[in-house]
Amino acid sequence: MSDTPTKSRDLDHLMEQNSTELDFLSAYGGSSSEGDGSAIFAALRRFLKAGGVSYSLNKKETTLSFAFGKASIEENGCLISFKGKNLPLVTSDVQQAGFAQGTLTQKRTSCKVTMVEWGLEQRRFIERLVEYLNHDE
Repeated sequence: MSDTPTKSRDLDHLMEQNSTELDFLSAYGGSSSEGDGSAIFAALRRFLKAGGVSYSLNKKETTLSFAFGKASIEENGCLISFKGKNLPLVTSDVQQAGFAQGTLTQKRTSCKVTMVEWGLEQRRFIERLVEYLNHDE
């Protein structure tokens, strides 16, 4: 036998491949209603900062406020709310897998949802709202 190691897929490659191929499963639920609020909040902060959204933190660094909303660490996830005119959302946007207790006002002027996961759907949700609301300023 040869001393050269056989080529095998590493864990990162397998995880990347599976997350790419299995995204459709999120449509069927299977999500927990409890998440790590601190970790989701930290990911959200990084995401907003990378997107150029200015925000302020409270002294305990458990709540952040920005021009069109706020986010806070909750026991079961990260509660986020947005306010604006004619938000580009429908009720199902705040009730999909990875979200809990989502509400959207009838006139679509505000929404509130607890993110219990930080995945592709949550990033798309935030990105869509930030793009829409930052454009209005």
